[in-house]
Amino acid sequence: MRLIKKSSPNADIPEASMADIGFLLMIFFLVTTTFEVQKGISYRLPKKPDEQTQEVVVDETNRLMMTIKQWGMNEYVALIDQAPPGGPLQRARAGEDVSLEDSALVSGIRALASERAETLAAARSRLLTNLLIAKDLSAGSYTSLEVAIQGENLVPQVRPGIMRSHLGSSIVVDDDPLFGQVAFGDTLVLSDAVQGEIASVVRESELVVILKFFPDCDYDGMVQALDMLRRNGVSRTGITIQERTGGTV
Repeated sequence: MRLIKKSSPNADIPEASMADIGFLLMIFFLVTTTFEVQKGISYRLPKKPDEQTQEVVVDETNRLMMTIKQWGMNEYVALIDQAPPGGPLQRARAGEDVSLEDSALVSGIRALASERAETLAAARSRLLTNLLIAKDLSAGSYTSLEVAIQGENLVPQVRPGIMRSHLGSSIVVDDDPLFGQVAFGDTLVLSDAVQGEIASVVRESELVVILKFFPDCDYDGMVQALDMLRRNGVSRTGITIQERTGGTV
C-alpha cells in the first residue's frame, strides 16, 4: 500500500504586515501617551516704560540716607548723607561721624519716624484689606472695618509695639473707637475664639531710611544699624554697598 506523505505547515511567521502593525502601534501610543511638562517658575516681565508709567520716587521729606562705617571691634558710626529738610537730622550735619548709639542721632530718627506715622484711618484700611485676603473674600465685601468685625464675629485687640515698650508712658497715643489707645508702632489684631489671630497690621511710618555700608563693615554692624532703626519706629529700609571710591554697587 502506498502511503501519501502530507506536507507539514510552515512554522515561519509571516513578516509582510509587521511594518503596518508597528506603524499603527506607534500612532496609538503617540496619541494616548501624556507627558509631564516642567513649567519652571512663572514670572512676568516688567512693562515697557511709556508716558503712562510713573516711576515710584520717595519724597525727600520722607527720606533719610546714612553711610555706616566700622571703626573697630563692635564699633560702628553713621554719616548722614541726606535728611529731611528742616528736621533734627538735616543735611547741615553731613560730614560728622556719630556713633549708632548717639542720643542725638537716635532721638532724631525717632522724631522723624513719629512725625510721619500713618494715620489710624490708613492702618485700619490696610487691616480691612488683610482681613479680606485672609478670609478669601472679594474686595467690597464689607463697607467698613466695623461691619467686617461684626459680620465675622471678630475681636479687635492692640499688641504693644517696641516703641511703646521703649518709651513707656511718654509715647503719644491716639484714641480709636474699636481698638482704644493706639501708639505708633503698635499692631492692630483681629482674632476669633476658634482660629485665633486672623489678620493684623502694624501702624508704620512713611520715613524711608537708606543705609549704605562699606564692604569692610561686618554683618554685626548691619544688624546693629537695622535694630537701632527698628527700635525707633523705622520699618521701611533700603541697603546698598558703598565702594571706597564713592560709587555704589
